[in-house]
Amino acid sequence: MGHKRCHSHKKDKNKVKDKVKDKVKDKVKQEDKVKQDDKVKQQYDGRVNQEVNLNISDINAAGATGAAGATGATGATGATGATGATGATGATGATGATGATGATGATGATGATGATGATGATGATGATGATGATGATGATGATGAAGATGATGATGAAGATGATGATGAAGVTGATGATGAAGGIPSALNAENTAGGLIAVGGAVPFDTTINSFGTDITRVNATTFSLNTAGFYSVSFVIPTTAVTLLGGAQVQVNGTPVGPSFTLATVGAPLIGQVLVDVTSPPATVEIVVTGLGLTLLPGGTILIEKLSS
Repeated sequence: MGHKRCHSHKKDKNKVKDKVKDKVKDKVKQEDKVKQDDKVKQQYDGRVNQEVNLNISDINAAGATGAAGATGATGATGATGATGATGATGATGATGATGATGATGATGATGATGATGATGATGATGATGATGATGATGATGATGAAGATGATGATGAAGATGATGATGAAGVTGATGATGAAGGIPSALNAENTAGGLIAVGGAVPFDTTINSFGTDITRVNATTFSLNTAGFYSVSFVIPTTAVTLLGGAQVQVNGTPVGPSFTLATVGAPLIGQVLVDVTSPPATVEIVVTGLGLTLLPGGTILIEKLSS
């Protein structure tokens, strides 16, 4: 019977031991999860044994289990016995091998951006880039206001004299004039310009050489001036040839310095300037000159003047 009791106690002890061992294994499994290599397993077994030993010590301290009686009706649960004294702490087991490094944890949230650093010194100026392609030509701007009219340029040189035009048809014959005094005109004077040259505006054209003359009513004063010595009507006509470089000036008959009749203007450079007027002298003597008007004239030699006394 004592042997049975001892065997039963041992059996109960082993069951408790197994339960404790299982409990500790579960606990260690939860803590360490399942280790893979042998070194980790050794450390794991060491920790299990340590826990088991501690719990067995507590069991040994308890009193011996009494003999099992006949199985009767289940009695009321007895009061819990007093806790046995804590057994001596077992020796510390050897330190297990270091476990494998756990997986890297998730990256933490990015920290707040730090304050902006001080602005660095300005870098050296880079080399000038290549010149870009020329842009498209812009639209033409609005036409500006017309500028002021420039001063009139100098008159160009006279062109060459054109060919003489065809002779016009003969005009209608005029009415027959009154019968003149017997013997024709009483006086006449014909003179020539032998020098030519430039005559400025306001200058008198010289007729320096007398070709022929008769009567006493008309006489020469000098190269440019003639005198009408008696009262009456006089015809004054002139032909003045010009050069191809003359300006388009004109000429007019003046009696005692006063213009008589129109100013005859040269129409084409190089052409002859021709004019004729009728002069009525009431207070003789009177002087006659051919004076340049408008622009200066450049004359060729050979110009002539003809003054005729027509009537008293």
